[in-house]
Amino acid sequence: MQRKLTVVLALSSLVTAGAVGVATADATELPVYGVKSSGLDQEQTQKLQRAFGLKDVQRSEAGAVSFADEQRYQYLPTVDKGQGRPDEDGNDTTQTALDTEAIKRIKTIPTEDAAKRAQEGLRAAGVLPANATPSAQYTTFELSDANGRNALTANLDTSVSYTFQLDGLPLEGEGANIRVSFDAQGVTAVSHAARTYDKAGTVQVNDLAYGAKLCQKYLGASVKPEVSYVYVAPPLEEKVDKIEPSFRCAGRNDDGGAPQAITLPAAVGAELPQPGPGQEPRPDAQFKSQAVGTQVGSEGTGNCSGLPNTVANIGTFNTEASNHGIARDFTWLNANAWESDFKDPMFAGGDDTNWADDVDLTYWQGHGSGTGFYFTGCSNHTDNKLANTDARWGQNDVEWMSLFTCLILEDSTGGQTWAQRWGQSFRGLHQINSFTTISYNSANHGGKFGHYMWRSPFLWWNNPMKVRDAWAQASIDTQPASVRWATMGPVTSSGGLGNFNDFFWGKGTGVGPDYASTGLFWRISGAS
Repeated sequence: MQRKLTVVLALSSLVTAGAVGVATADATELPVYGVKSSGLDQEQTQKLQRAFGLKDVQRSEAGAVSFADEQRYQYLPTVDKGQGRPDEDGNDTTQTALDTEAIKRIKTIPTEDAAKRAQEGLRAAGVLPANATPSAQYTTFELSDANGRNALTANLDTSVSYTFQLDGLPLEGEGANIRVSFDAQGVTAVSHAARTYDKAGTVQVNDLAYGAKLCQKYLGASVKPEVSYVYVAPPLEEKVDKIEPSFRCAGRNDDGGAPQAITLPAAVGAELPQPGPGQEPRPDAQFKSQAVGTQVGSEGTGNCSGLPNTVANIGTFNTEASNHGIARDFTWLNANAWESDFKDPMFAGGDDTNWADDVDLTYWQGHGSGTGFYFTGCSNHTDNKLANTDARWGQNDVEWMSLFTCLILEDSTGGQTWAQRWGQSFRGLHQINSFTTISYNSANHGGKFGHYMWRSPFLWWNNPMKVRDAWAQASIDTQPASVRWATMGPVTSSGGLGNFNDFFWGKGTGVGPDYASTGLFWRISGAS
């Protein structure tokens, strides 16, 4: 068994479709791990709270622990500029300007110090698993113009995210998540959702060449898949007694786009994900009255684009909206998700005025790239890619375009920066929430995003988060440390006004007015 495992570890870092002929005949078995403990108990939670000097820590019934300082979490210095012009629906707005001098004065601790302090605190509390390795990065604020010239960059905080391994293979998922954030004063946020494991035998697994073919089948012919072995740690709310190896499927399209990374079971004979119930086909021509009041919409491509969890994820977003009294104007899935729903009417076939731009927040899930997102394999109405050049959002209604997809806000692609690519889409839009890296398919991201954005206060905590913070926290909860979330928006040339601190309507301290693109843009990005 030791010889076989050594061969597996030597091969498991990466296999691409072009290397299907790699000899993996010996890679026939991998360990199975039994769950020894899951989450933190109340005593451990209190020790964690004391170790980091926190005033309150929330613990779920499953043992997931979280804390975010409501004043200091990802704090961006701004100045209140009083009441702004009403929203298109008549909602009151509040103007906010950047305090650039205060931003320049922000002090953050070095990454090495943050990693050391996180290690010390977690060890002191007795809640640092032996298989956890820290990686520290900065949460960064940037100002850039539409020509890609940087006007300001500042670090807002230093975060320490943990990666996990089981005998040299990655352990990833919502149940393998520890993260600690620091500003110059101390800890601003903690997330802890982890299990401990013991070996519980072995299982026969298909080799990586088989995995490459399986990934190709799910992700489609246009993707050159990259496959590796991984253990998946489900959310703590899912009661599991063991975990078996899976294939991690990633890759790239010919145009540089990337599918959301997915996992498929690697064990011989394991049941593969099956398509869930579908929607009735939507008609090609459909009358739709304009949405009235505060509303959201959701769309996503699932099994037709090789993403097993999309339908469930969109469902969690819709459920959170319903639970908090937020009206849902539309939900289109798989073949019913159309590119035309996001395309401006100035372009042939564009109909976003009736869909993505007819609600206050649109949530999308599917494959993406720095230049758009894809409907390939699902629909071609009127195209199978919403290009960044087709986007003109906010002319009608939408404030927050939330794109759970890959690479939309990556630093640079095709010789253009994030600001150059997406700047022209801001025609009253407040924010694009997305990622600078590949994101991982999730069945819970949408629900967590909605929860943090719309949750109800209890005593002095549990207040709704800003839209950008809710996006960040949902991504921290559901994505591995390698994934960087991001939010961008416009800044006025006069006064430096922008929608930096927007809450959702009726939540928090306010929403800014609509601003047209002026050629200057902000972006905040950080590690999950």
